[in-house]
Amino acid sequence: MEGVVKTLKVRIKNEVLTTRKKLRLRRITGRDTRIIEKYVRIIHHNRRKICIRTKKGKIRVHRGKLDELTLTTSKVKEEEMRTTVPHDLKKMFPYCSHNEFQECRDIAVQLYEQGYRPSSKRPLIKRVRRQLINGKRFILVHLPKEKNNTLTRWWVGIRDSLDTWKRNTPYHQKLWLPLEISTFHQKELKKGQVKSLELRYKHSTREWWVYFQLKVLPPSSFLSDNSSSSSLPPAVLGIDLGINIPGAGVLLAPKKKLTIKEIKFWYTKQWNKFNHRYKLKLSRLQRKAALNDQSGKKHQIYRFLGYLRRRYRNVKRAYIHQFVSDIVRTIESYAQVYDLFVVVGYPKNVRKGKGKEKGKSKSTRYFRRKLHQWNYAHVLGLLRRALILRGFAPHRILIIDERGTSSHCSRCGKEVSRPVRGLVSCPSCNYTFHSDLTGARNIALKFLSHLFRPRVTTITDYFTGQKFSLTHYTVCRGLSHWLQSQ
Repeated sequence: MEGVVKTLKVRIKNEVLTTRKKLRLRRITGRDTRIIEKYVRIIHHNRRKICIRTKKGKIRVHRGKLDELTLTTSKVKEEEMRTTVPHDLKKMFPYCSHNEFQECRDIAVQLYEQGYRPSSKRPLIKRVRRQLINGKRFILVHLPKEKNNTLTRWWVGIRDSLDTWKRNTPYHQKLWLPLEISTFHQKELKKGQVKSLELRYKHSTREWWVYFQLKVLPPSSFLSDNSSSSSLPPAVLGIDLGINIPGAGVLLAPKKKLTIKEIKFWYTKQWNKFNHRYKLKLSRLQRKAALNDQSGKKHQIYRFLGYLRRRYRNVKRAYIHQFVSDIVRTIESYAQVYDLFVVVGYPKNVRKGKGKEKGKSKSTRYFRRKLHQWNYAHVLGLLRRALILRGFAPHRILIIDERGTSSHCSRCGKEVSRPVRGLVSCPSCNYTFHSDLTGARNIALKFLSHLFRPRVTTITDYFTGQKFSLTHYTVCRGLSHWLQSQ
């Protein structure tokens, strides 16, 4: 079953660190940061030789060709030996091992593929960092209570290769760092396996932090196979994401009848008031800062504007997590009664056709601003990750295209109009329903209709690009009575 990568942030006990360890840690992380910057510049200047553009337009860096430009080899066959390279990093940084060069190379490749480019005006990497890829280059130790340890019981040892070249030894020493681990950290460490870690220095508090990358596997108690979950009746939950109403859901159960239990809205008035109030404050401050009549106060306005933006970002992040947890709580309650499949609409192309040019549908500036600030991809990623952590198989969380779901009647399937904001009325069957619930119901019906298409064997997840076989959804064929009216 697919796992999820989580990040655990742990503070290093800086008050316990000696002056030598602090200096050592600074030298190691500073050296690796400079190596990463050097790698990014080499990739950028030799991008025509080592970079490949995929069909989707993404840039991929060939790591083997990059090693041929940067690293020499000695412990290989004579025909494969490289004694000279154009950019010999081992001469530039003699106090670094070959494996550490490859670690820095992987980080630089990841940064370049994400869009980072070298700049002469300011440093590329603001925070000092060092990432260790696998468990061979660092070790996490927990000392038992029996041993008289007054400092701490949790230590992490990282590779210290600064003196290896001087001593001419093949073995590297360890730099041991004390960790401030609470009971919460211990519970999180038991859930998964530590794959890598990253060291960061926080300049505001002058403290060192460790970021552990944990691979967490979902619990095996959840019945994910078709045969094991056949005792429960099948059901499909369609979810439609929106701006004014963040989420609406409709459950299609074996009984062809919608009640209040099968209809769900995820909506909070408090967030809408907070969002509207802060948007007004931000727009007023931006207008003040744009005018030049604020002599001597422009710097104060920009400082307060940055404070408001940070506060708004933090509150918005907390609201999104609360919104996703409410959806997950509802899905878990449905999963106890039904053999549940979750289908979410993917509003990727919703921004197209919402401009102000001629030939496009007219919309106000306020609506366009809200539309472009809508981070639906972040919500979908959090929702998918939370469900996988709770034991849902990946094929049970499907994200499909929602094109045309809100503009068609969910009973007869014909295209309809909206006489009132939030309502959809069909002139052919005289059926009136909420527009968001209509979209959620049509998303679930679109998934069911895909199962009965001839010569179709797979269904694609629009968010991840994965293709799932229709054999996973044979149970859902028992809900075909919902498609009879269309």
